[in-house]
Amino acid sequence: MTRLSSRQFLVVLEHDDGVERVAVEFESHASNVGEARRFVRQRLVGWGLGKDDAFIDRVVLVLSELVTNAVVHGRTRPPNEKETVGVALAFKRDFALGLVVTDNSYGAPIPRIRPSVGAVRGRGLALVNAESDGWAATPHPEGEGGWGKGVWAFFCCPQTVVVPELLPQPE
Repeated sequence: MTRLSSRQFLVVLEHDDGVERVAVEFESHASNVGEARRFVRQRLVGWGLGKDDAFIDRVVLVLSELVTNAVVHGRTRPPNEKETVGVALAFKRDFALGLVVTDNSYGAPIPRIRPSVGAVRGRGLALVNAESDGWAATPHPEGEGGWGKGVWAFFCCPQTVVVPELLPQPE
């Protein structure tokens, strides 16, 4: 497959027929990053992408970085008020998977050019860029008149396997 632009991925995954979608929200706390990883891994396995597949590991790694960034940088409400981070997947079999993480901040993600060798922060978007087949940030309408952003990551899909209905499915 020729490398697609982020815009091409977006057009297909947002508007094409045959795209399976799922979305969930998590409270904006670092402790929920693991819950987001489990949710995405189970959904990808349910779609037939393989339990221990390197593809799933790439997607989960990118998700982890994006959710962590949303929790750390995307919070707009005072600490005592509830705030959520959204996670959504759009999957078109044998084409691509889109992952979007939404938060309430307008602030566009800014990749660091070169984090220092000893830095423990600042590598997240470089990792997203290296592990995904493209990424983009888009404005995201929120309820109650507010706006936020969505940060997408795109992955060209490997061939899927059919999961027999008789086998137990992840919950």
